[in-house]
Amino acid sequence: RDIQMISCGADKSIYFRSAQQASDGLHFVRTHHVAEKTTLYDMDIDITQKYVAVACQDRNVRVYNTMNGKQKKCYKGSQGDEGSLLKVHVDPSGTFLATSCSDKSISVIDFYSGECVAKMFGHSEIVTGMKFTYDCRHLITVSGD
Repeated sequence: RDIQMISCGADKSIYFRSAQQASDGLHFVRTHHVAEKTTLYDMDIDITQKYVAVACQDRNVRVYNTMNGKQKKCYKGSQGDEGSLLKVHVDPSGTFLATSCSDKSISVIDFYSGECVAKMFGHSEIVTGMKFTYDCRHLITVSGD
């Protein structure tokens, strides 16, 4: 099985790297580079490891193919008109993803269609972490409040 490393950041780039064995050890070699027009704050990989979802400053979730670095989907990650997406988390079944926005909202989105199935407010500060439970029945969120 190939080892792959995918990274993104405020420089608006996504780097896809693959591990290669050399005589002096394991090296990560860049295989693809995507330059976006917006800052990228977070990412998560789906259960199949075929797709990576990226939370973007422009409130969109962009989904890329992990093997070729090509964008597969782009959909709204927040229903509001202000703020930036800060976190994204794909549920263990690969059916839904959750996003948190700097407007303090949380959205649950169908991973395949991009349809928002739930939107929640409740934290008085931004959400700094979130995770679906293994049975996919609960979403746990963490905030500075």
